[in-house]
Amino acid sequence: MKRVIAMLFASLLMLAGCKDQEPVRVGAKAPDISVMTSDGDKVDLASFSGKVVFVNFWWSGCGPCLAEMPEIDQVYKALDERGFTVFSVNFGQDPEAIRNTARRLNVSYPLLSDQLKISAARYGVSAAPTSFLIDRDGILKEVIYGPLTKAQLTEKVESIL
Repeated sequence: MKRVIAMLFASLLMLAGCKDQEPVRVGAKAPDISVMTSDGDKVDLASFSGKVVFVNFWWSGCGPCLAEMPEIDQVYKALDERGFTVFSVNFGQDPEAIRNTARRLNVSYPLLSDQLKISAARYGVSAAPTSFLIDRDGILKEVIYGPLTKAQLTEKVESIL
């Protein structure tokens, strides 16, 4: 319970510092976002500077989200050493739902929490799965609506690695 309160408090602090932002645009700098691990630690997108980042918004009641996660994990494992990472953001669910999904799917990348949907709002996400591919310079290269297969994601990532 203390972790949940700490996560909510940290999220409210982040919200207090939010300003109106322009919508995300392909070709522009991707906005930084801060989310929480299931243990209550803060993670910033900016900490992955210099890597190709696949930001994937999901929730545990979304069948296509859950179906694509093992495929994303295969790409992550294959391309991690070349500078690819996954920033997997659950929006709107409590940490226990995220931990249950992590246990069930056993993916190797961390599943992160945006319980108050602040990051989802910053990126204009209203449905899941919605993903964003960001290059090593932090430039948004593509917005992807709907699930991806391993082959589709590999092709997209390889084109900017």
